Order: sequence, then structure tokens, then C-alpha cells
Amino acid sequence: MLSDSLKLLMAGFTMGWGPCLAYTAPLLLPYIGATKRNWQDGLKVGLVFSMGRLLALAILGGLATVIFSFINRFFPPQKSGWLYLIVAFFMIIMGILIILDKGFKVHIGKSILDKGDKSMFLFGFLMGIAPCVPYVAILTYIACVAENSILVGVLYAALFAIGTAIAPVVLGTVMGIIPGKLFRSAKWLRVFRVVCGIILILFGLQLIFFWIQM
Repeated sequence: MLSDSLKLLMAGFTMGWGPCLAYTAPLLLPYIGATKRNWQDGLKVGLVFSMGRLLALAILGGLATVIFSFINRFFPPQKSGWLYLIVAFFMIIMGILIILDKGFKVHIGKSILDKGDKSMFLFGFLMGIAPCVPYVAILTYIACVAENSILVGVLYAALFAIGTAIAPVVLGTVMGIIPGKLFRSAKWLRVFRVVCGIILILFGLQLIFFWIQM
């Protein structure tokens, strides 16, 4: 359990700087730059946004675990190894698509940001409820390794969300220094995208190894 916790925390940290940031930051960071005048306020907005996303991902982690547990109740792992294989191949395919810069994106309207700082929690929650491709794949992985425990699923998802929180908190705090350089650099975005894809592929391969050991 400790090993999975650390891996998910580190995966969250890495993916927090990956492709999902590319469609969160263009709304979050300009809002901070236009309405905040010091790093403390930027930090606060980043934290509120991250808390909303953490709540959403924790809920999804619990729900995914319940669904996976329900399926296993009728199709025990010893007889339903195909389910683990499906999830594994899903993660590997998603990893490849991320590396190739393919996949879906969910866009949140700018009108949400016009409601003040409190809207940042809602914004984060919506971004968590409608996650991008890498987060969907990780939630699927969590459902497989949570040992049919809702609490473990929630904990794993929360740890992953804590890892993803580093990027918006840091960027919100230093708004005006890093964002411009980061988003003008297609090279760095490409690097983060490839790293995220590789992480998903590795998680998928781990599930295949788990299936072989069953």
C-alpha cells in the first residue's frame, strides 16, 4: 500500500505539470494575474482550486473502486483477469495517445471565473469531475489496486490529487515569472507530455504483471 501511495503521489506531481495543465492554466493564471497583486493571494487561489479538484478526484476514486468491486463480486479476479487486462491496455493506449498529443479535452467556460475567488473551488471541482485523459487512466488504475476498499480508493485518489496540486499552487504563487516562459516553450510541454505518457504505460505494464501473478 505504501508503495502504491508513493507512486500515485509522484505520478500526480509529474502529471500536474503535464498536458492537463495546458488547458487549466490559460484560465486560472490570467485570472490570478488580473485580480491579484501579491504572491500570497496567488497562493490562496491555487490552494482553493486544488482543494476543489482534490474533493472531486477523491469522490471519483471512491466511485471507481465501488464499481470495480461490484464487478469483481460477480466475476472474481481469478476468473476475470480479462478485466485487469482491459484496464492495462486502456492505460497503455492512453499513454501512447498522450505521447502523440491525442485525446479529449474538457473546456470550462470563462464565466465561472467572473464570480470571484469562491468560484476557484467550483472551477477546481469541475476540472476534477471532468478530468483529462491521464487522470481518467490513473483513476482506472486506482480502482484496480484499491483492494475493493472504498476508503483506500479515496485515499489513493486524494494522494494523486495532492501531487497534482503542486503545479497550480506554484504557478499561482509566482504568476508572471514562470507561466510566460513555460507556455511559450513547446519543447517543455512536449517533454512533460511524453513523461506523462510513459508513466501511464508503466502503470499499465504493472497491471499486466499483476495479472500474470494471479
